[in-house]
Amino acid sequence: MLSLVGTPEVDSPIRNLYVAYNTQQYHCAYEGGFLVDKVDTIVREITVSSPIDRVWRALTVADQLTQWFGDSAEVDLRPGGSFKVGWSEYDSVTQGVVELVNYPTTFSYRWEAGSTEDGTVWTTRVTFTLEEADGMTTVKVVESGFSELPDELYVRTVNENSSGWTAEMADLQRHLERATAP
Repeated sequence: MLSLVGTPEVDSPIRNLYVAYNTQQYHCAYEGGFLVDKVDTIVREITVSSPIDRVWRALTVADQLTQWFGDSAEVDLRPGGSFKVGWSEYDSVTQGVVELVNYPTTFSYRWEAGSTEDGTVWTTRVTFTLEEADGMTTVKVVESGFSELPDELYVRTVNENSSGWTAEMADLQRHLERATAP
């Protein structure tokens, strides 16, 4: 999990920010308004007692996606297809483009991470990989590309998406366990 451990000193020319990612702590230094040493990737993994096909549908079919990830969704399941997910509680819709569909093991899309004052829309890549063994399916989500974000988006986006993926993967696990409960 990624979280801010320290806060920058306002009057210092080099402001320090410590970021905790999984049990590792990374030091990010702001110098002259630029962030150095950025964390690029968020990784979360769960193992569920659901068949891989059921997990695949939960990740790629809109009416299944809305059972655990937002409350509105559109998925055009082909490379270049659109991907949208919305959260009405946050009055937010995030759009993206499907990059890879490798049934039933890999699903990847690039989605909006935010925009800057000049109107540039910045994106990150989300990749789900599935592996089935002994009646269990391991689901791994990797969101990458944070190090490419401008400083004005980086800390907020990494912090929000880090806690977001922790919550969303827990929601996915609950959804799949409900679906397979006797």
